[in-house]
Amino acid sequence: MEESTSKGPIHFALLDQVQKLSQKCPRHHVPMIRLTGKEPFCPECQKEKIAQRSQEIAQCAENYWHRRKTTGVLERDSIFDDPDLKNATFKNYDESVSTEASANWDAARKVAYQYIATLKYKKEQEEIRRRQKEHGDKVQKMDTSMAFNTLFTGLPGRGKSHLALSILDAVNEHAAIPVSCLFVSVNEVMRLIKDSFNFPDSRYTENNMVDLLGNVDLLVLDDLGSEASFKRDNREASEFVQSVLYGILNQRNCTIITTNLNSHELNDIYNPKLLSRIEKKVKGHIIKFTEMTPDRRGVEF
Repeated sequence: MEESTSKGPIHFALLDQVQKLSQKCPRHHVPMIRLTGKEPFCPECQKEKIAQRSQEIAQCAENYWHRRKTTGVLERDSIFDDPDLKNATFKNYDESVSTEASANWDAARKVAYQYIATLKYKKEQEEIRRRQKEHGDKVQKMDTSMAFNTLFTGLPGRGKSHLALSILDAVNEHAAIPVSCLFVSVNEVMRLIKDSFNFPDSRYTENNMVDLLGNVDLLVLDDLGSEASFKRDNREASEFVQSVLYGILNQRNCTIITTNLNSHELNDIYNPKLLSRIEKKVKGHIIKFTEMTPDRRGVEF
């Protein structure tokens, strides 16, 4: 077979090897084809196989990108200041160290179940809103009545961060509709944002991090207050830090916060507008550790 071009005819040598057989495909009732040295095949069956393979590749790509935006976020984008914390789950939390630890472990598990239900409702609403927008209908307002914040507070080294990450792990694994969970150390994320001032192409710019932390479905802000406690001049968080935290929390309805500080100390560090976002619907979801639970990181010297 030849095809004319401005440079002359093009010859497709492979087509010279095509033989149309008298045998027909029992499914499509078209003549079978054979290439030299190959088994006969039905061109229509072959088209279907190619289309199915293309669909499978497209579905794999869609699943990959969907996971990157949902369940993959926790592993890929979390920011830890303690690498040993990365594998924390409810299963490897030792609640036997005290009755308080056991009660808090149980309370955290209940919070995880509540977030699973809350985020399922949120995703269903988002899908309804998407369809309404797609069809040009009036888009209903998001119902955030089920949303709430959780506060882990109390002495350091008692397992607050461990339980907070365990909640994310449980939600990530058991959510009926895939959601995005993220764990970040407040002090570490602020350090990365400040480092990005000298590197405009950094992924940790203020805009990028406020957008990421503000829009994931469930966020843990770990060790809130440490970024102010490390300052030598005073314990008040800088205007920049408060601005970043406010930008994040102002977009959110479901946030887990861990801190070593009590309410009076938080009031000394943060302005009222930011505190109101921290305390948003936190009543009934405060998990506190005292000296009743031993310090897991304590070293005698």
